[in-house]
Amino acid sequence: MSLVQETTSKRSSRRPVAHNDNNQNIEYDSYLLKENSELPFGYNDSDWIDFPIDRLEKSSIKLINAKDVYEPKSPNDELFNESTQRRCVKLGDIHEITNKGESVTVKSNLTKKTLKANEPLPLPRLPLTPKRIRGGQASAKKALPTVHRVLLYNSQSPRSARKHHQSSNFRSQNVKPNPQPKGQSAVADQLTSYIVEDQDEKGHEFRDADFDNDDDLDNISNFDESETVSISSDTEDGYRAHAYKLAHSGERFLSPSKESSTLLFSRSSDDDLRNPESVLVSSLFPYVPPYLSFSSNTKKGPSVPPELHRILKWRVTSIMPKVVRLILANSGMRMLKKTNDWMGVWGKHLKSPCFKTIRSYQKINHLPGSFRIGRKDSCWKNLQRQMRKHSNREFGFMPRTYVIPNDLCALRKRWPKYAQRNTKWIIKPPASARGAGIRVVHRWGQIPKRRPLIVQKYIERPLLINGSKFDLRLYVLVTSVNPLRVFMYHNGLARFASVKYSAKADTLNDRCMHLTNYSINKFSSNYSKNEDVNACHGHKWTIKSLWTYLANRGVRTDGLWEALRSLVLRTILAGENGINNMIRANVESKYSCFELFGFDVILDSDLVPWLLEVNISPSLHSELPLDAHVKAPLVQGVLNTALYNIPPKLSQEKQRELAAEFSFPAGTQMCYDKRMYINYLSREEKNKHNTFTRKSIENREEYIDAILDKLTPDDVRCLIIAEDELARCSPLERIFPTDQTYKYLKYNDTPRYYNRLLDAWESRYANNRTEGIALLRDYCQIKYHLEVPAPPAKKDLNVSTVETIIKNAMVEREGTPDA
Repeated sequence: MSLVQETTSKRSSRRPVAHNDNNQNIEYDSYLLKENSELPFGYNDSDWIDFPIDRLEKSSIKLINAKDVYEPKSPNDELFNESTQRRCVKLGDIHEITNKGESVTVKSNLTKKTLKANEPLPLPRLPLTPKRIRGGQASAKKALPTVHRVLLYNSQSPRSARKHHQSSNFRSQNVKPNPQPKGQSAVADQLTSYIVEDQDEKGHEFRDADFDNDDDLDNISNFDESETVSISSDTEDGYRAHAYKLAHSGERFLSPSKESSTLLFSRSSDDDLRNPESVLVSSLFPYVPPYLSFSSNTKKGPSVPPELHRILKWRVTSIMPKVVRLILANSGMRMLKKTNDWMGVWGKHLKSPCFKTIRSYQKINHLPGSFRIGRKDSCWKNLQRQMRKHSNREFGFMPRTYVIPNDLCALRKRWPKYAQRNTKWIIKPPASARGAGIRVVHRWGQIPKRRPLIVQKYIERPLLINGSKFDLRLYVLVTSVNPLRVFMYHNGLARFASVKYSAKADTLNDRCMHLTNYSINKFSSNYSKNEDVNACHGHKWTIKSLWTYLANRGVRTDGLWEALRSLVLRTILAGENGINNMIRANVESKYSCFELFGFDVILDSDLVPWLLEVNISPSLHSELPLDAHVKAPLVQGVLNTALYNIPPKLSQEKQRELAAEFSFPAGTQMCYDKRMYINYLSREEKNKHNTFTRKSIENREEYIDAILDKLTPDDVRCLIIAEDELARCSPLERIFPTDQTYKYLKYNDTPRYYNRLLDAWESRYANNRTEGIALLRDYCQIKYHLEVPAPPAKKDLNVSTVETIIKNAMVEREGTPDA
C-alpha cells in the first residue's frame, strides 16, 4: 500500500461507469458499511477527529470522491485491467475548507455550516449501502448525494496491521503536499488528493480472504538486511553437510563391475509369497502358545479344523484393503461385519481412550499416539525438539518446515532472505492424504495465512531418472514401543512424476511435474503403467528394481539403504516418548497393538535422503499388478510378525485334542496366555528396573554384562517375544534392536530398561543366536517365564463411562487412508 498524489485535472478526464451489482467486486462488498453499523476490526476513527486546523490553513486538503477519479469496472468488461485494480477512500462530494476571519466555513453539496475557529471538523457520516432489488441490481444507478462510501482494509495480517497502524498516526507525520508548479499561486482552494493504491493487484482482482496483501515481501530490493532474520541456521543445513560428507567420505561410486551389480537384496520375489505347511506354527520355546500362520493372497492355505475356524473371527471394516481380506480368507479366518468378540481388526485409527476397551486377547493394527509422527505438524515439532536437544545434523533430515498460523511471524521475518535465494515451498494440510491440498509456491501472497497448514521447503535439486523426479515409499512395522522393536520391509515403491522436471517458476502449477502421488499422476495423459514388476520403465517401480538400476550405474546401494534405516529410526525415536506415554495410559496388554507406517522419502542429486512425511495408514490398495506384488508379501509378513494367538475360547479338553492333531507336545497351551503379556512387575523386578535405569549409569559398559547376569521372569518373557518375532519376520528386516543400534539409545528422553536389556542380549548373542535361544529354552522348560506376581487392584470405573467408551470404540470412524 502506498500514498500517491493526483492533481485535480484528472477528475474531469474520467467518467463514472454504470455499476452492475451482479458482478460487484467481492472484496469491495465485504467492507461496505451501513450508517451507524459496528466498525470492523482494525478500523480507527481517530483519523477523522481533532485534525489540526492550523495545518489546513497552510494547505487545503481536498478529499476527492473516488468515483470522480475512477470507478471499478465490471469484471466482464475489463478483467484484470490495471486501471481498475486500485482501491481508494471515498468520502462523498467535495468539502471546501476556507478561512474567513475568525470562522471556518465547511461547504458541501447539501449543507453549509459556519464553525468557530476552535471547533473540531465535523465527523463525516458513515457510508450507506445502496438499496438492492431482486436480481441483484441497484435500485438507482445514480449515486445518492447523501451516501458516503468508505472502503476499509483488512488488517489481520502482520503487514496490513502495521500499515494501518502507520495510517492511524497520519497526523503525527510530516505530510507535505506537492510543490506548486511555477505560474500557480498557492491559493486556499489549491487541492491535493491522496489515493490509496495496491501495489501488486494485477491479476488479483478477486482476492481470497485467506491471503493478506503484503505481497511486496517478494520485492527484495526494498529490504534492509538488519530488519530480517538470518536463515543460515536452518535445520537442514547441518544435516546436508553431514550427510554429504558421509556420502563422499569414500568412493561414492564404484566402477561398473560384478561387485557394483551385487544387490543388497538377494531374496527372490517368488520366495516372498509362500503358503505355510500348517495354520499353526510352534514357538521356539516350550510352554509358549503357538502362533497363527497366514497364507498368501493368491492361494488358499492349509485346512483349518472346524472347532478352530469357529473362533477365528475378524471384524471387517469398510476401509479394510482387498489384499488384507484375501489373505485372511485364504488363511481360514471368519470375516464378520458385526461382532464384538473379534480376535483382530484392520481399520481406522481409534481415539486413544477407546484403546481401553480392547480385550487383552484382541489385536488392532494401530498404536495410540502414533500421530506424534503420523501428523506432519507433530512430526516436525518432535524432530525440532530433538534438534534443540542434540543437533541439526542428526535430526535435520526433514526440510525446514513452518506450521501455520503459529509460525507465520517467524516465516515472515525470514522471507526476504528466502526470496533472495528464490526458495520454493510446498504447502500441505497437516493431516491430509493422497495429495489433497498440496501445491508448490514461491511468492508470499500465495501462502494462506489463517488456516492450519504446513509450509515446507521444496527440494529443488532432486535426483532425476529419465528426467523425472521420484520419491520412495518405505514400509516400517513397529510391534512394540517399550521395548522398541522396529522392522523394515525390504521392498517398497518408487513413484515417479509423469511430467519431466523443470525448476522454472512458471511450471509450479503443474502438479504432475512436482508431485509424485499416484492419486494425482494416474490422471495424467503422460502416465505410463509398469506391467513388469522387474522392469525399470513406467512411472512406478519397485525399490528392488530401483536398486538394480542404481547399482548398475555404480551407486553403493548398501550405504544408501543404511542411510534410510538411520532416518527411519531417528524419526520413530523422536516421537517414542509421546507414543509410550499414550500406550501406558490406554493399553492394558502388550499383546494388543502394532503399527504399520509409510515413510515418504526423496533423494536429492547428491543421494542425500530427505523425509517428506510419515503416514499412519499407508495405502495398501492394489490397482496394478506391481502394487499387489509389493503389498501382498508385506501384509503377509506383517501379520506373521505380529504373532497372533488363538483366542482363549477353547476348553482344556479341546486344547488337548487340538495339540494332538497338530503334533504339539503334551501340556502345550494352545490358546492365548495373558501371563506372557502382563505389564505389571514384582518387587524384585521393579528393583532391577530401577537399578539399571539410574541416571548415574552413563557408560554402556556399566550394564552390558550385569543386566544379563540374573534374568527375571519378566526379562525372559521379553526376550521370548523378541526371538519369536525375529524368527517369523520374513520378508521384513529387524532394524531395531541389533548389535549396532546402541548408538540410538541416547536419543531416548529417559533410559528404557527393556531397551538396555535387548541391547545387552544382542551384543552377546547376535552372532551366536543358537546359544541364546538354548538359554531361554532352559528357562521355559521349568516354566520360569510363567511366574507372575499378583495383579494390582483395579480402579473402579463409572458404569456409564465404561459404556460410553465401549460405544465409541465400536463406532467406526470413516475416512480414507493416507496414500
